[in-house]
Amino acid sequence: MSKHGYRIVKARWTGQKEIAFLAGIRINGADEVGVVNNITRVISNELKVNMRSISIESNEGLFEGTIMLFVHDTEHLKKLMAKLSHVNGILSVSRMDTNQ
Repeated sequence: MSKHGYRIVKARWTGQKEIAFLAGIRINGADEVGVVNNITRVISNELKVNMRSISIESNEGLFEGTIMLFVHDTEHLKKLMAKLSHVNGILSVSRMDTNQ
C-alpha cells in the first residue's frame, strides 16, 4: 500500500438494496373490465413490487392467473396477498411453489 497508494480507491456504497426473492402467487376471480389493471396497480404502485411475469386466462366469466414477483421476505408476500384479496372481483389468492 505504501508503494502503490495512488492505485487504491476507497469503496463507497451509495444505497443499499434489499435482497429480493422470487415468489409465485395464484389468483382467481370474476372476469371484469379493469381487474388486471387493479391487480397490477396494487403490485406496482402501492407495494412497489417488481413482477417477473404475469399470466391470466379467462373462461365463462372467471379468470385464473399466476404472477411471479420479487419480494423481500415472507411478510412482504403475505402483505401483498392480503392487499390483493381485497381488490374487487378477486375470489382467492394463494402462494404457489416457484418450482412449478
